[in-house]
Amino acid sequence: MGGHGYSGWWGRMGGPKHRGIVTYQLSPYEMKTNAHLISKGTHNFFRRTSSQLGYILPGIFLFWAVTHFGKKRHEWLNSKAGHAAQHEHDEHEN
Repeated sequence: MGGHGYSGWWGRMGGPKHRGIVTYQLSPYEMKTNAHLISKGTHNFFRRTSSQLGYILPGIFLFWAVTHFGKKRHEWLNSKAGHAAQHEHDEHEN
């Protein structure tokens, strides 16, 4: 068990040479990651966003509706009318 000692740095293990493997590399000076960002990027942003509005807006509206209802209900429950209604409700249950 155990190793036989140091076999070399990663990639230079001293094993048989691989044949038939071709690798390609693109120079960082060849890549233009921000090319046409302003001219085409804004158009693509609005085009892609508008195509997703049918999926996004129902969730946003549901979140807003539940939050709005919850805040209004919380305000009412902590008002005089809410306390009185809760007191009446508790008396009818007992």
